Amino acid sequence: MGKTAITPGEVQFFVPPDWFDLMADGTDRAATRARCEELVRLTYPNTPAERREEFTNGLLYCYDRFLAHGALMYGVITAPLPSTGAQAVWQVYGGVVAVPERPDEMDLGEMIAQVFDQQFAEKMAYVENFPTDMGLGFGFISQPPVLAPRDEDGDPGSGMRTGLAGVLSCPPDGGKGLLVIGTCLDPDQVRELAGLVAVIAGHSVFVSRSSE
Repeated sequence: MGKTAITPGEVQFFVPPDWFDLMADGTDRAATRARCEELVRLTYPNTPAERREEFTNGLLYCYDRFLAHGALMYGVITAPLPSTGAQAVWQVYGGVVAVPERPDEMDLGEMIAQVFDQQFAEKMAYVENFPTDMGLGFGFISQPPVLAPRDEDGDPGSGMRTGLAGVLSCPPDGGKGLLVIGTCLDPDQVRELAGLVAVIAGHSVFVSRSSE
């Protein structure tokens, strides 16, 4: 994620013990597909096989895109929320990005726009700074609209709102940071999603190869 060269190292991710990471098998796409098929089978046991294959193909599509863009972690959550019982359909992914030497003076919107696109900065509705195990954390939440494809007459389709949350965690002297992004289909779940993203980014750390 990002185009600036970053010193090689490792990330020690802090994730739930039952976390399903589609990046766990690296570039082994066959193994990844098998794990996705098992996840879909367990999540939707009564769904026809053809429909489950569509779900699997969707996960593989996301896997291919995130892998191509340098994501190091891509997790999926499909479970009832303890607080409300509502079904969660969340995706969380993370990667390493370059940050300036003075991250406390950084424009988070501008940095996010460089990693993704210029429109991304406009989607942030609430931004907060907080301490992390690396040193500094910059988090945001939003409920951006997702536009549906145009209809046969060329008119815009009816869109829907989604939930978007992200955290950038980095050392006080900058250099590189861990960017963790989460999306959810239900915009009302964005704060609970933000809590998970903050825990993952807040307690994950960089491990230098020279320290091994």
